[in-house]
Amino acid sequence: MYDEFATNTMRENGRVRAAAPECKGQLGWVYHKGYCYMFTSYHETFNQAAEECNKVGAYLADILDEEENNWIKSVLMVINPKDGTDYFAGGYDADRNKHMEWITGNEMCFDNFAQNQPDGNPYSHLDYDLDFGWNAKDDANDQDNGFICKRPI
Repeated sequence: MYDEFATNTMRENGRVRAAAPECKGQLGWVYHKGYCYMFTSYHETFNQAAEECNKVGAYLADILDEEENNWIKSVLMVINPKDGTDYFAGGYDADRNKHMEWITGNEMCFDNFAQNQPDGNPYSHLDYDLDFGWNAKDDANDQDNGFICKRPI
């Protein structure tokens, strides 16, 4: 099935067919269902990661449903350097009350938090040791985090 966001065509083996939109602007973006994603293993604090995403017109990823979560995890399983690098997403517990919200303002209707998570630490985190299940971290104590940027096409 072709992507519902297809806006162009491509020629392959002499056949013209629908093509997914391209993530232009910088190299390394990956397209998925109306959004472009950048996965980076740069080890940054949560705030630095958010700033880096903002510099390229994106935001730390909000993960809105199980399908998107499974796709992100499948990409991380392939690209992760297998060195324990974890990845920040855009969940934030500003009040440290064990209630995460997306920094985009989107409601956190879906989550993939490990048992007893979130635990009052402020930043959402896809944990390598949990096959990229989610937990909450305070980057003052945990500085092995890459991050995921997201922007609409």
